[in-house]
Amino acid sequence: MSEITSSIEKAEVVSWPRNKLCEEEDKIELLRFERNVMLDTYADDVLFVLAGGLGLERLVFHHLHLYCDPQLLVFVINTTPQDDAYFLSRLRDSKAKCPPKIITADCSIKDRESLYMEGGVYFITSRILMVDFLQERIPVKNVAGIIVHRAHQLLNGFQESFILRLYREKKTGGFVKAFRLLVSQILHCLFKFFIAEQTKLHLFLSDNPGALSGMGVLQRLLNRLYIRRVRLLPRFDVDVKGSLDPCSPHMIEISLDLPHAMRRVQSLLVDIIRTCVRELRQASLPTDDTPEEESIQPAAGLLPSSLEIQLKGRQFSITEKQQRLLADLKQLRNLLYKAEELDPITLYCCLDEVRNNKNLITTNSGWLFTQTSSKLFAEVDKLCRIKSNTKQSVLEPPKWKALLKVLEEIKINYKLDKMNSEREPTVLLIGAGNEVCRQLRDIISWGVTKFLWIQNEKLGQKFIGEEGKTKPEAQPSWDPSQIILFANNIEGETGSEIVNNMKALQKEFTRRNRKRRRLFEEVKTKHNSGKQARLMRFGIVQLKKMTKAEENACTTSLNVDDVQSGRPNDSEGVESQDQDPLLVIVPSGERYNLIRQLETFEPRIVILYHSDMISLRLLEMYRACHSDKQLTIYVIMYANSNEEERYLCSLRKEQVAFEEMVREQGTLMSAREYETDREEPHRLILMRSTRDAGGRTDQNEGNPKVIVDMREFQSELPTVLYKRGVDLMPATIEVGDYILSPNIAVERKALDDLTQSLHSGRIFKQIEQMLRHYKNVILLIEANVKDDYKKVNGGPFQGELSRRCRETRSLFTILVRTYPDMNIIWTLDPAHSSEMFEELKLNEPEPNLLQALAIKSDLDECADASNSESGDKAISKHSNSVLHRQMTRLPGISSGEVTRLMKCGKMKCLLDVVNSDTNELASVLNNKKLASSLHCFFNTDFKLKTLMS
Repeated sequence: MSEITSSIEKAEVVSWPRNKLCEEEDKIELLRFERNVMLDTYADDVLFVLAGGLGLERLVFHHLHLYCDPQLLVFVINTTPQDDAYFLSRLRDSKAKCPPKIITADCSIKDRESLYMEGGVYFITSRILMVDFLQERIPVKNVAGIIVHRAHQLLNGFQESFILRLYREKKTGGFVKAFRLLVSQILHCLFKFFIAEQTKLHLFLSDNPGALSGMGVLQRLLNRLYIRRVRLLPRFDVDVKGSLDPCSPHMIEISLDLPHAMRRVQSLLVDIIRTCVRELRQASLPTDDTPEEESIQPAAGLLPSSLEIQLKGRQFSITEKQQRLLADLKQLRNLLYKAEELDPITLYCCLDEVRNNKNLITTNSGWLFTQTSSKLFAEVDKLCRIKSNTKQSVLEPPKWKALLKVLEEIKINYKLDKMNSEREPTVLLIGAGNEVCRQLRDIISWGVTKFLWIQNEKLGQKFIGEEGKTKPEAQPSWDPSQIILFANNIEGETGSEIVNNMKALQKEFTRRNRKRRRLFEEVKTKHNSGKQARLMRFGIVQLKKMTKAEENACTTSLNVDDVQSGRPNDSEGVESQDQDPLLVIVPSGERYNLIRQLETFEPRIVILYHSDMISLRLLEMYRACHSDKQLTIYVIMYANSNEEERYLCSLRKEQVAFEEMVREQGTLMSAREYETDREEPHRLILMRSTRDAGGRTDQNEGNPKVIVDMREFQSELPTVLYKRGVDLMPATIEVGDYILSPNIAVERKALDDLTQSLHSGRIFKQIEQMLRHYKNVILLIEANVKDDYKKVNGGPFQGELSRRCRETRSLFTILVRTYPDMNIIWTLDPAHSSEMFEELKLNEPEPNLLQALAIKSDLDECADASNSESGDKAISKHSNSVLHRQMTRLPGISSGEVTRLMKCGKMKCLLDVVNSDTNELASVLNNKKLASSLHCFFNTDFKLKTLMS
């Protein structure tokens, strides 16, 4: 490490070797602050908090590239398909020593066990990784680290935290590096990363850390991630400024005056939004999470408040008024977006649709009937009916003219510098969204006059021109053949192709490894013959052939990506000397899409039609990584507008969040040793008679076992049970959440979840299924007292008197009276629930996993593809829908049980069901009581019974 440090003391962009034996070409480039971060935290457990857009993807990729070695085993969990596609493509292009692998539900248990022995980086789901940890299928001694992407979800869930606990428990001296990207709730950009290695943990958290600015949030996150140190990297950090400021791009700001009519429309919309926010605050109980300063700030109402974010997570426990206000706020902000970014005709049509929608009139909170809304409709109508002399037109946004002037200036400069430039330049245009990007493409290709005429005809309005006027001719400002629009669907298609290609290579690699191990076993058994095995029998020659095939596949896939992205060939680009440069239009907010276009096209000019802090910093990072290339950025913005206020507000929020985290960092408490020890199981055994074999108990019994549904690991209860010495058996069970014994099934419901289930009717079906298959059915209602101070409403079970809460209590009463055999247990927290589980398991046998998996629910009779524990495949058999509907009329039988009867191989028709005895029916239905009632029904003579009565 000292050699690396000494060799890069004076370099701005440095090379980081993957290992000591790496080749000269096998290196990756690091900026100065990235190098300092990696060297400073190489031997520590660290949580990194980065400012938004400072290249967290680069840091994650650098560590992934560092760990792409067959001697290391690194897991990446909690990723989206876009994340997988980006990192897989980067690792593929870097020609890593060990190609990454993807493990999903399609991969069988044997294949997973085989792949784990190969080493390298694995993109795996949290569910599969947790099951394999509990079932001890993973060679923990070979695990170098765990990467948790979007680690902000650890604050709300417990599945990833439980995985880290298992890893720390099984490997106390493990090396854990964590990268985490966390974005504030205000900006709605939530990204977090986490990486693990062998002796320390680094966690990088960034892109506006507002979500960690609460009281004690950082300490709680440290405890769940089992880390000790926090490193903050804001934009004003000394190392960051030293890396980005000397290579800052050339900025040209174009400030425009917003017309009075457009400013009037936007101000009216903002006034309505602020009024709705004020009413929402009055309709909610005051809490610590809803500061009054939000209503005083200039940007109040432009961004969702903390109260709105909190209420959206409790949709089934809020009042009708709150629901209407939330729906209206969403609709009003959409209208404000259209008023700021789109043309007046589109805004008028959207407002007209809202005004004429009968459902919206009956369900809105009342803003449609206010005097402000009437002024709004009148002002929007004026925007579309501007008269000059004898012509009627629509007010054109000033941004359009400014954009066209910038493009004209770029074309002039391009023609002047064409002889001096070696490569054709590319212009990148960043819009506010897909709809805005499509409009900008049409405006540049057709001209403003033709675009407004087409919008007027398409939407059926009469705002432009006179009747009988011909269609205006196109006046393109740029060569239409040189304009490329990159939308979200294009990025998704290329990402899915990358993932599918990696899966195909992975399957072929697994197949070759199986054959190689089988040949190795054959050679091992014939070792006494004295013959030396050939290299090809051990797979060495096959591996060389495979690497060549992988290189060919990578080159072909790269060519396919270039064709799909619309990049023209070099031969086509030199056909015409007067051709305009390439113009690429991308929407803002798509991080990976923007990074990919920057790396692919290497633009020299970027036009920011919509100002975004993340996009600006990504451009700064691109310029710092390519210091030898010129970059000019045109920023088009209205002066004193909502867009400018949002941009300044995001900067202010980020600065405040970092200041709060700096203060909290000084009071953080880190444990010297991680608390991963499990308690001794508390066994409650009834006193036995001393005459029965001396009354001695079996001391060799193992820990108590509980079958837990996979979806329940998002809650805290499984973690508490595991701490108390209970062995968990994860499975995808369809009836119940926890199976304590063959006779006891538990359905756990939080208060919000119970409210939702009561209104949807799902809880009634769940209890019915549990009563059919288990003797003792328990509904566990868990009221977490730790979160009571955060409640913005009392809720239906805390005395709320709204109509919806009264309906919820009525439905709960109906549930209790409908199923008198159901037992209800109220607990205060997960610790209390675990104590109740210990009492319920008193002298009860351990649950049977195969028996629990065999019980199917009526809600979904299809076999679960992700559950391969049972190893059984459902028989694909077409059923008669008419017969199925008739059989559901039989007493006591449900739709799922009818499906089981019709799909079983023992009974081919209804006559076989009628002639079957009780044992045959019980073997198919797994319910002796129902089998006996059906047999009694089929063998009852109703005529004789009628005569006797």
